[in-house]
Amino acid sequence: MIGTEQHQAVANGAAREDGRAVLATLTPTQIKVLQGVRSGLLNKQIAFDLGIAEATVKAHMTALMRKLNVRNRTQVAIAAQTMGYGQRSLAQ
Repeated sequence: MIGTEQHQAVANGAAREDGRAVLATLTPTQIKVLQGVRSGLLNKQIAFDLGIAEATVKAHMTALMRKLNVRNRTQVAIAAQTMGYGQRSLAQ
């Protein structure tokens, strides 16, 4: 019989596998926006760093929320972490 800790580890591994598949569908700009969200930046700051309009960042956030099946930016950051996405700077 599988214990609770083992079951959670298996579930986390499955979430990471599914997450990698979702992350593979992100565009380069969506990845940069995701990095900004994970860094705690506001849309305005992400837009400035990437040299795009704030409305464009909002559009990418909407796409990220749909792809990650979440409802807000905090959940985007949590989902990315759960899926094993490492935090990196926007400069990369």
